[in-house]
Amino acid sequence: MENPKVNEHIENTLSGEGKRWVREFVDWMREHYPELEEVISFQMPTFKLGSGANRHYLSFHAAKEHFSFHTMDFDFIDALRTKLAKPGKGKGCVQVRFDDEQGKQVLFSAIPELIQRAGQ
Repeated sequence: MENPKVNEHIENTLSGEGKRWVREFVDWMREHYPELEEVISFQMPTFKLGSGANRHYLSFHAAKEHFSFHTMDFDFIDALRTKLAKPGKGKGCVQVRFDDEQGKQVLFSAIPELIQRAGQ
């Protein structure tokens, strides 16, 4: 379900490559998983996954030189780290530099698995 607040956040708080990457990931999620609820959580576009005890989320954030992919599925994040050249060190997230197109594709290809793990 598209949320206008997510659009406002992207347009009003992001710029440059960060804005482009976040917009691309949000648009991809909307196209492939329109049934997922989207919100702004901790200043990030967030998609709610699963329900009850299996409730997780997927959030996107852009910093100055990298894109962050966040979820509370820590085992998934640990596995995803092994597929990225420089995944960063944040808890519950991996990071991909804006010049890493291969890393971007790894993230896109990981999303369906994460959603399946959440029971969607």
